[in-house]
Amino acid sequence: MKYSLFRFNDVFEASVIYLFCFAANLTLMYVRTVDLDGSFILMSFIESIVDYQLIISILLTFIMMIFHYQFLNRRKTEISCRILVGDTKQKVIRRYMLNSLAILGFSFLLSLSLNIYLDLNVTSNLYLVLLFIVYILISAGQVKRE
Repeated sequence: MKYSLFRFNDVFEASVIYLFCFAANLTLMYVRTVDLDGSFILMSFIESIVDYQLIISILLTFIMMIFHYQFLNRRKTEISCRILVGDTKQKVIRRYMLNSLAILGFSFLLSLSLNIYLDLNVTSNLYLVLLFIVYILISAGQVKRE
């Protein structure tokens, strides 16, 4: 991570945000499969939340978009200094994208293992991964502007 823009705290924060999004999605999928025979009020409340699972998951992913935006704003000076000392924008962008995708991949594998353990459908998390990749590509465009 010598040439990376990410520090340990940034990697930890990004991993926690990714895992939070995957866990919220996993929780909504798990609640859908649980059969609660006890309370009609509880079941109707859970069903009203689960009906909006896709919207809730997409809204939670905006947290990651905000993280990428704030991260690049905090690193604006560092990016400029790296370019001044001879690093190219393409290398900075490539390393940023690879590091971001590595963090996403690690978080996804943790989430995937939990999905397999709970015997839940993994396609919903695949949609989240695709959405996160789009966010990473959009934020890589922000590196070009700096």
